Amino acid sequence: MIKIENLSNPKEFWHYFIEISKIPRCSGNEQRIREYIKQESENLGFKTEIDKVGNLIVSIPSKSENTIPLIIQSHLDMVCEKNENIMHDFSVDPLKLREIKIDGERWITAEGTSLGADNGVGLANSLALMKKISSKELEFDNLDFTIVFTVNEEEGLFGAFQIENDILKKEYLINLDCMSDETFVIGCVGGFYTIVDIKLERIELAEINKDLIPVKIYIKGLAGGHSGLDINKGRGNAIKILAKILYKLNKEFEIYIDVIKGGDNFNAIPRESWATLFLNESKEKLTQYLDELELQINKRLETFNDNLEIIIEDLDKSQLSNKIIEPKLQQRILSTLYLLPHGPILIHPKLDNFLHSSTNFAIINTKTSRIKIQYLHRSFDKQISSEVTEKIKALLHLGGLKSKVKPAGGYGIWDPDFTSKLLKTSIKCYTELNCEEPKIRAMHAGLECGVFADKCPELEMITMGPNVEACHSPDERLQVKSVEKFWKIFISVLKELSKIKN
Repeated sequence: MIKIENLSNPKEFWHYFIEISKIPRCSGNEQRIREYIKQESENLGFKTEIDKVGNLIVSIPSKSENTIPLIIQSHLDMVCEKNENIMHDFSVDPLKLREIKIDGERWITAEGTSLGADNGVGLANSLALMKKISSKELEFDNLDFTIVFTVNEEEGLFGAFQIENDILKKEYLINLDCMSDETFVIGCVGGFYTIVDIKLERIELAEINKDLIPVKIYIKGLAGGHSGLDINKGRGNAIKILAKILYKLNKEFEIYIDVIKGGDNFNAIPRESWATLFLNESKEKLTQYLDELELQINKRLETFNDNLEIIIEDLDKSQLSNKIIEPKLQQRILSTLYLLPHGPILIHPKLDNFLHSSTNFAIINTKTSRIKIQYLHRSFDKQISSEVTEKIKALLHLGGLKSKVKPAGGYGIWDPDFTSKLLKTSIKCYTELNCEEPKIRAMHAGLECGVFADKCPELEMITMGPNVEACHSPDERLQVKSVEKFWKIFISVLKELSKIKN
């Protein structure tokens, strides 16, 4: 049991963070969390409205003639990831929070599931701010607050895309979706989705006319993580590792594949994957071969917090289809999967040690007549992402596969503005509080600010927040002391903004 009194200040933050952790809020299932925040906002005396797509807008009008219009923005949903052995229904079950220590530092995490600190910290900070304004503990007479809670950020920034432009016609916007208390984010890459369909041909298992062993090969133990922020850290992709294993098995043994499956979210590096297949060899030989392969792969991954496990599960023939992928087609598919891109594409030519473009091989699913693959490319240049899609298409063509490759939308690029008044104010406040300057960076991740920048180019924006690590994975954690550090910065920026004369 986590006790609020043992945590950092403000206590209002922890009260709300714990409360919202009890409310299911996977992307597309934001009704209950929206209703909770709406009711709490109204209880505090503030006007609320819900737009046509479910975004919640709370208004706290200025008490001054010298009005400074400011948006505080966060998103309602979270990425719902769990370990395979964890019994947790994200549609109804509350998260089980616990405190851990890493190198003497206190962190809050969840048992076997993602924590939802992305963007639960934004929700909790917004609610704590409203609570203190309502009680008059904090006063910002000149600030005209619009506090925006958007829906379905994690699956494509849907709420941000659909928000009315008039809501964004303000002076400043502070987005509370940053993962580092020493960093201000002032730009982000755009995201571009690609869907691949590969046509399958199947044959009757009886046509093989051999005594085959049915097995499931399961990949687990990988760290995963955010497919933008962690894509350059060398972590293993469970789909790519499975593709490598199946490619090598297909050369070493006779295998006949039924299903290949892995990944379940564009925004997460796949941590787990599996394939069901028939094997024309003893299980002992397969186990020996995979044990050696596991050692080889782990040797490469050992510095990246991965611990690959290759698990072989015995199956009954009744658990698999009577039809398998046609063997020659299977060989071409495995060769292509082995070669398909994943990871960093280009380092930024102007920003030191910053990733410009990347791609995440996010999801693979097998149906009776097709294999479906889903990609998310990220870049500061839309043309580069288009070229990655073209290369995927060319590779499928070279593999002789009947396939369709199509772009599936995306979100905007937020170009950094180093001259903005909001940035200068934030740097001043941070430096005065911490006796050093903050880090100023752009984000290799999709932020709603990228969409807002398209809708309202004149809006000055910044992203800030406390320390969150391993977001979008069951290792996600929020640093306890960082919550207080960030709160002081956040409130200092608001106080400084309220002094600005328009």
